[in-house]
Amino acid sequence: MSGAWKRNLFVAAATFGLACQTQDQASEQGSATDPAVDEAAVREAIEANDAAFEAAFTAGNGAAVAGFYTPDAVVMIPNGPRVDGSAAIEETFTGMLEGFPGVALDLTTRDVHVAAAGDYAYTTGSYTLGGTTPDGAEWNDAGKYVAVWQNLDGTWKMAVDIWNSDTPLPENAGAADPGTIESGEPAE
Repeated sequence: MSGAWKRNLFVAAATFGLACQTQDQASEQGSATDPAVDEAAVREAIEANDAAFEAAFTAGNGAAVAGFYTPDAVVMIPNGPRVDGSAAIEETFTGMLEGFPGVALDLTTRDVHVAAAGDYAYTTGSYTLGGTTPDGAEWNDAGKYVAVWQNLDGTWKMAVDIWNSDTPLPENAGAADPGTIESGEPAE
């Protein structure tokens, strides 16, 4: 395992363990050197980032989209391989957005949970996505996401991002790979 992968796994596990504390619990743990975390301010900052992310995505600017991630971020795109690091994330989003001109993204943040130390948070929410394929066909998608955010010198950036669609797979999806869909077990 690479060091970045181990670090991101640890970050995700630590964030989920710590972030489940309520604001009251965080306030109880605050001190003069580690003041209580202002969850409302964190939520506001992350929602502002989501709005700017939407704008960059809708504008088709893969470089700007990549700027919302930490340098060693992990992005897990549906039906695609894991993407690690800034350069690969920029390349992935640039290619994705070039393939779907006129795409529109709308994010709705549902939950924001902040670690007591204020250095990590995770969000859950939903998205709608739509546009026109290069051949002119309209398409739409809706789904949900989880993002792990890291506070880097006062700026919130995504360290881990994963989303998936609520749209069911086509009836014959996986037919070329027997055993993966029908039985739930990988084919041998």
